[in-house]
Amino acid sequence: MNYYNPTTDTISPLPPGTPIGIDEGQWEENTSFNSGVQFAWDATSISLYKTCPRKYHYTLVKGYVPRVIPPPLAFGIHLHTLFQTWHELVESGTPKDVALMRVTRLAGLLGETLPPGDTARTKETLVRTIVWYLDQYWDDSAITVRRANGKPACEYHFQLPFMTHKGQTVYICGHIDRLVKWQGQTFVVDYKSTKYQLDNRFFEGFKPSIQIALYVTACHLIAGSTSDLPPAHGAIIDGIQLGVNFSRFARQIIPYSLEEVNEYIEDLQASIRQAMDASEAGIFIPNETACNNYSGCTFKEICSKPAARRETFLKGTFKQCTWNPLKPRT
Repeated sequence: MNYYNPTTDTISPLPPGTPIGIDEGQWEENTSFNSGVQFAWDATSISLYKTCPRKYHYTLVKGYVPRVIPPPLAFGIHLHTLFQTWHELVESGTPKDVALMRVTRLAGLLGETLPPGDTARTKETLVRTIVWYLDQYWDDSAITVRRANGKPACEYHFQLPFMTHKGQTVYICGHIDRLVKWQGQTFVVDYKSTKYQLDNRFFEGFKPSIQIALYVTACHLIAGSTSDLPPAHGAIIDGIQLGVNFSRFARQIIPYSLEEVNEYIEDLQASIRQAMDASEAGIFIPNETACNNYSGCTFKEICSKPAARRETFLKGTFKQCTWNPLKPRT
């Protein structure tokens, strides 16, 4: 494997349209809602509602998000961009050495846009992580699945009719990073970065997982309708541990049986019906048990304010942008 040396190597141009920085979004009409009720759902919106209906209301219905993107989120977005670029280049026939040079250059550019304040998520960490990851999995035995049209199953956006509720067609949506064949079975690949050790406890956090279960379910539904993708047997979680001056990697299979998929479909339909009914009634009950999750909810201080003053504090503290599951990534 030949590493890219920026002092001696000629830099190949990046693919046209390669994003530099983060699209922070803006507030616009959300086409996944009808009269204030969401009808197109993805893992983020489902998870938010199940975690806390009021947080879901503030974040997705009203569109309030922090003015500054947290470092872990920014780093994760950039890392996914690098993986996406790598697979697009390699699957299009670009030699791996050339693809590595382009991705390394892109990592340096993206790293310049990372917010400060996190010593484990810096420009140096981003460059090191993608280079070391590709070194470890240079001859990866997980082979990208080809769609029915022959294109690689990478960065696959789906929006599938899932159920009907009160005459409204309800869709499930999502974005599958990559679908692969490994040891004769098909798996959804998902990249997860963390500061914590990549032990059994870390991987056990992905079963149950709303996101993983949704993606595996989507593959089954697509296989049964258009045959564009094969049914998935589960997920491959590529864990990425980040630290000061080191990056570590581990991979684990998260299996999902057909019985589990069918049970998940029933549970998901019930959850979406409950959320749509509550939204129609304008009732978003807070879940106080979630207020201190992950160092505290973003809206914890807002919820402590008198109800009549919360909107003022929301507008003064947050910005508004639209999360639309129907909109593919750009």
